[in-house]
Amino acid sequence: MFQRVITIFLTVVLCIFIGFKTNWVQTWGYLSTTNLPLCLAAVGFLLLMIYIKGIRWSFLIKMQGKHYSVWNCFLIYMSTLMMGNFTPGRAGDFAKILYLNKDLKFSTGTSMASTLVDRVFDLYLLLILGGIGILSYPMPIDPNLIKAVWGFFFLLFVVTLLAFNQKIGGALLKAVFQRMMKKEHKDITNKLFDDFHKGMESFYKPAILYPIFLSLLSYVSFFYAGYLIAVAMNLPISILYLSFCLSVVNIVSLASLLGLGTRDSALYILFKLINLQDHSEAYSMLFFFIGVVVFSLVGLGCFYLKPIELSFFSQSKTTSDKPRAVRGTSKKIKPTKKSSKKK
Repeated sequence: MFQRVITIFLTVVLCIFIGFKTNWVQTWGYLSTTNLPLCLAAVGFLLLMIYIKGIRWSFLIKMQGKHYSVWNCFLIYMSTLMMGNFTPGRAGDFAKILYLNKDLKFSTGTSMASTLVDRVFDLYLLLILGGIGILSYPMPIDPNLIKAVWGFFFLLFVVTLLAFNQKIGGALLKAVFQRMMKKEHKDITNKLFDDFHKGMESFYKPAILYPIFLSLLSYVSFFYAGYLIAVAMNLPISILYLSFCLSVVNIVSLASLLGLGTRDSALYILFKLINLQDHSEAYSMLFFFIGVVVFSLVGLGCFYLKPIELSFFSQSKTTSDKPRAVRGTSKKIKPTKKSSKKK
């Protein structure tokens, strides 16, 4: 609850600050001269990115021994993207677990495994590309930032090696699980972790390289879509530098609701390094309209095609409560047996 309040507060403060600082007449002038066909092409490449991610997720589920069509994965991706757009930290990914529970009868832990790995691929790729961008385009703000990036790469490499070691990775993940959950839920946590770790064991294979390749391919489509938007606005920016900018923006936008404020601030700082700060707000608004408004409407249509009922939540709760009810009744039966013996 406290985290949500901080997120909303940060969003409001940044939006007010940017609202007063932006030259809205100039920004509207940039937007009014935008090439519409190029923007539509950008929408197509963004949809292609999601479809490739659907292929990746379908393959990850296949590695767990189940078949889930690419079309279903695409519909769920778009639906949860719509949900995630309106929740801090993009919590819409949690709905993927519910879909797998319902359609494939996966346990929650097993469902979490493919969903987490799918998400981690994106996060890793964005972090690596952002770090490479900082090395390629040094920030004049802090010269020590390059040393920090190299340290970050080393840490990321070590963590990756540990995570893909079954024994060490399992111990680390279990520690994280127990840290996140309360002590009174220890039994539930252990059961959830056991299912999760069994699901993770499916990914300790060379075949995991194929989803990594699909991750790279999906972000090539994403960056090219961003570049098409820049070309539509006649921005003199290279696709390599813009890819670096979008990698950073995608990460920092997780800190606010809908990425508002954080996206604009990050783009302003990065565009200022190449003297395009006057165009940053127009580009941010156009990217917001396409990536959030348009995609949320498409996601709503996908949710209509592939809905999940809210009653499924209550069903999962009742099934999880059944063992406790049985234990309670077994304790009550014991006194009645003793009384019958006395008679």
